[in-house]
Amino acid sequence: MSELCVERGATTTCPSYSRYDPEPLKAQLRVGYRVLLEKGQDKWIVAKCKELKGAISQGKTKEEALKNIVEAISAILEDIYEGREAPEFSVTWEER
Repeated sequence: MSELCVERGATTTCPSYSRYDPEPLKAQLRVGYRVLLEKGQDKWIVAKCKELKGAISQGKTKEEALKNIVEAISAILEDIYEGREAPEFSVTWEER
């Protein structure tokens, strides 16, 4: 499995005197989505997200398919969050 981190949403800043470090918390709050990459009949790579209904895309290359599925996941999340920017998430994928 490989992982692609997509940074979305606002970042947290803390005063310099604070001992609070937001980075570990952000990593814990990031949602992960699993994507399956398969060769289609037309030799394009099809990307399907296992957790989000309707999140499917394709591309001529693996990189293009991953870029397109990230955009599809973001669009679905923005719809779920009623037009607000999608929260941070990561994508792991496996190829078949």
